[in-house]
Amino acid sequence: MRYPLLTAALLVSLSACTAVSPEPGQQAVLVDKPLVFGNGGVRLDDVRNPGRTYTWFTTDKIYIDVTPQTVQVGFDDFSSSDNILLDFSTQIQYRITAPALLLSRFGQNWFQNNVASQYAAIVRDQVKRYDMTRMMSDPETAKQIDDAVTASVRALVKEQQLPIEIQNITLGRARPNANVLEQMNLTAAQQQRVKTLAEATNAERQREQEQVAKADADNAYRNRMGLTPEQYLASQIAELNASACKEAKACYMVPSGTSVVAH
Repeated sequence: MRYPLLTAALLVSLSACTAVSPEPGQQAVLVDKPLVFGNGGVRLDDVRNPGRTYTWFTTDKIYIDVTPQTVQVGFDDFSSSDNILLDFSTQIQYRITAPALLLSRFGQNWFQNNVASQYAAIVRDQVKRYDMTRMMSDPETAKQIDDAVTASVRALVKEQQLPIEIQNITLGRARPNANVLEQMNLTAAQQQRVKTLAEATNAERQREQEQVAKADADNAYRNRMGLTPEQYLASQIAELNASACKEAKACYMVPSGTSVVAH
């Protein structure tokens, strides 16, 4: 009779257990929630090795990635030094170094509660130091801002004793917000129209100057040769005819004032 009771007890104990099996790159944090007796809360002895571990059904498990993670944070309407509103899509690359300690002290919303607002203030302060053109087009300026923000956030994490390693922070390319971008596009289009009109005007003036210069040269040649305007025109027509005859297979010279009808 002892063996059936032992088997039943074993089945009951197994049914009251929860399997904990973290994947590679994960750690399992155990949270005790006793029904009657005992102390609850996060256990600091988290499960680190892949495999299968059993715990009581009153204990929850939370799997935490300990490989490098990336969180994206967007900011809108941050003002540059020249008061242009800019948007940013930033990325924070970090790694959790002690998952159980992080959850025990700061909870699962540690980023929103302990980093988010301070991070926004850090980014806003750095953006205000540079003008829009430098942030949008100068890689060295972008690197300076990224490095300064990264250093400030690392100092924040250290000050709050968060078990987090900040690996890298990038703000990405600064983008004017929608209203500013529309105004910039309108201004660029207007500037292009003015430029096109100026170029067309300059081209017309150039052609006019060329024509005047050619007329002056022709008139000077005519005077030097002692020709009347009619004689000079006749000589020009003769040169054109001669040039045309060189290109044609047959050529007929028509005396001035003669009409020829071809059949």
